[in-house]
Amino acid sequence: MAAKRENWGSHIGFVFAAAGSAIGLGNIWKFPYLAGKNGGAAFILIYLISVFFIGLSLMIAEILIGRKSQLNPVGTYRTLSGGNRKWTFVGYLGVFTGFIILSYYNVVAGWSVGYFIEGLRGRIVSFTSSKQATTFFNQCVMNPAWIIGYQAIFSLFTMAVVYFGVIQGIEKISKILMPIFIAILLALVIWGISLEGSEEGLSFLLKPKWSNVSGRTILEALGQAFFSLSIGMGALLTYGSYLGPKNSILKSSLMIVILDTLVALLAGIAIFTSVFAMGFSPDAGTGLVFSVLPAVFSKMPGGNIVALLFFAFLTIASLTSAISLLEVITAYFVDEKKYSRHKVVVIAGLIVFLVGIPSALSFGSLSHVTLLKRSIFDFFDFISSNVLLPIGGLFMALFVGWVVKKTPMLEEFRKGAQGWVDAHVIYGKKRKEKQAILTLGNVWFFVVKYIAPVIILLVFLYSIGIL
Repeated sequence: MAAKRENWGSHIGFVFAAAGSAIGLGNIWKFPYLAGKNGGAAFILIYLISVFFIGLSLMIAEILIGRKSQLNPVGTYRTLSGGNRKWTFVGYLGVFTGFIILSYYNVVAGWSVGYFIEGLRGRIVSFTSSKQATTFFNQCVMNPAWIIGYQAIFSLFTMAVVYFGVIQGIEKISKILMPIFIAILLALVIWGISLEGSEEGLSFLLKPKWSNVSGRTILEALGQAFFSLSIGMGALLTYGSYLGPKNSILKSSLMIVILDTLVALLAGIAIFTSVFAMGFSPDAGTGLVFSVLPAVFSKMPGGNIVALLFFAFLTIASLTSAISLLEVITAYFVDEKKYSRHKVVVIAGLIVFLVGIPSALSFGSLSHVTLLKRSIFDFFDFISSNVLLPIGGLFMALFVGWVVKKTPMLEEFRKGAQGWVDAHVIYGKKRKEKQAILTLGNVWFFVVKYIAPVIILLVFLYSIGIL
């Protein structure tokens, strides 16, 4: 079975695809807002420690078990546990989590597509206040034809990419979109910094405010580090299952984490320099992107061009994340049920779209329907982000640290790492190079086995309101 599966055509193709999976809407609006609210550079420092210590270790673990098994999440946990079917539920949890997230993620991503189209029509740069922009946004999302129409368009984009497979679909589009994505982001950063008054936005994001730091700040930084890397939903595991043995998982994971973190920081600079320069408040949270930024663009010289670039940027970030989620579902049915990729993508994509319609309508005709005192959209978001993802990540860490034997995990960790370490160790003695890999592997395994489960548990308890 493994011989028939596709592998990534190139290392950079895998890195771009995996980074695209990790980089999503949360990087663009949530990280900058959390940073500004929780102490600016102080929060960023805590976040960087979290992401390069805990997040990186978990990312390596998830990619590693995917490559080790060369299978989907369900097949991975079944195979590496020696056929213990009690652990396959973690794999099923990953597939289910990806399904749920994609169902409502398509809705939000559809807003990005819709706003890009509205930008082409010149309709999102005609506001004199954020109140007008908010009114326009509410009118859009309460219109069933608008919100479901753009949800359908985005869903078709996602299905089309995954339909053509790993190399001709996911890898090819990632190689095209990620450079465009980075170029747009850099253009937005340069534009934002050039605006008069932008220094206030930089201060909001980058000036350390240690008085704002508390225990809650540390937990929020840890939580953001965990969630921003797409850990626990099976996407990295699935992408890892297409990775060849000659590629260094350590090198790949470092590149992905650096890209993900840089995008979050640069997006914050681009957004908050513009927001402060135009005299708007930064405390709109989730509403910042669709309710405040259009008003910001309206006041900006050349604002329509900036708006088009921004919502193209947002759409690309959404698409690269969505295709990884659909690939998790697709890989399961192709590996386990022997269905053809084309058939799975069409059927699964359609079902995901239909399941997402109640979430879309929860802003309008179904706004009165609540689950656990939340709208349908908010319920799915809460359950997936606050419950399913941390549980999936927790069991993944426990599985790697306590169920699978350490020796085969370290052997997989070292595959492809020797040549990379050879080129980066100053004193090129083979013994020292080998020892460097052994030390890194042992530190990684220790973090995954002992530290990561405790951290994830604390984040989980905080996210559901117990801490």
